[in-house]
Amino acid sequence: MNRVKVWTLAARPKTWISSFSPVLIGSTLAISAGVFDAISFVFTLCTALAIQIGTNLANDYFDFVKGADTEERKGPQRMTQSGLVTPEAMKRAMILAFLIAFFCGCYLIWKGGAVISALLSLSILFGVLYTGGPFPLAYLGLGEVFAFTFFGPIATAGAFYIQTHVWSKHAFLAGIAPGALCTAILILNNVRDIDEDRKANKKTLAVRFGRSFGKIEYIAVIVGALLPLIAFYEGHPFSLLTLLILLPALPLFRGVLNFSHPQALNLLFRKTGQLMWLYTLLFCIGWML
Repeated sequence: MNRVKVWTLAARPKTWISSFSPVLIGSTLAISAGVFDAISFVFTLCTALAIQIGTNLANDYFDFVKGADTEERKGPQRMTQSGLVTPEAMKRAMILAFLIAFFCGCYLIWKGGAVISALLSLSILFGVLYTGGPFPLAYLGLGEVFAFTFFGPIATAGAFYIQTHVWSKHAFLAGIAPGALCTAILILNNVRDIDEDRKANKKTLAVRFGRSFGKIEYIAVIVGALLPLIAFYEGHPFSLLTLLILLPALPLFRGVLNFSHPQALNLLFRKTGQLMWLYTLLFCIGWML
């Protein structure tokens, strides 16, 4: 396998919608409010993506070091575990990704001040601590909390603030959906890997409460992504377009409830990512109508 493909797989481009979605939604809210700066948008998008990639690389590295990724892995190939990338090289790549996030974020700090500096620092810190450090969040069952918060309300409200210098209740509420859909992807990962995680003492919520809990949690967060519509309907009735995601979501619900083998969930990862793309597109269009 050539090196470009190896590092592309390590960066996990199929997950990038988790960083794109809150930036696109927050920026759409700003455009609707009559404010948009293209340079700030580009730097926000680059910073969010670099944090996402850094977190993915950290996950690849630390899960291997901690023994969570083994030959029994049922999910997509991990570069460190498979021997395609040495642990040292993966660690350097992780540091580089977070450095890129920091340098791109410097422009956002210049635009947004101390609050953005604090949010950027926390995002990078928790990107490392998600699977790294003595008390990694994912190993304590806090992975869903991190994913929902930092790829949801914080990222969406932060993207809006960078554009407007105003904190918006609507931006926080709009961030519920990308946070919830990002969490759904993580839940699939935890349900699929429950046996390996249990052996590695990775106490995800699926490990703590069982596979059935994880299935219900997956459905609940996707349905929960639509709850902000209650607050948006009066001012932006076309935001109800996002209800259309329930049509492709129903087969996903059946797939999660009825899968016979953990590897069968791998296809649902791609489809859940596509569902997040669809939600983002429909929300942005509906908000602007």
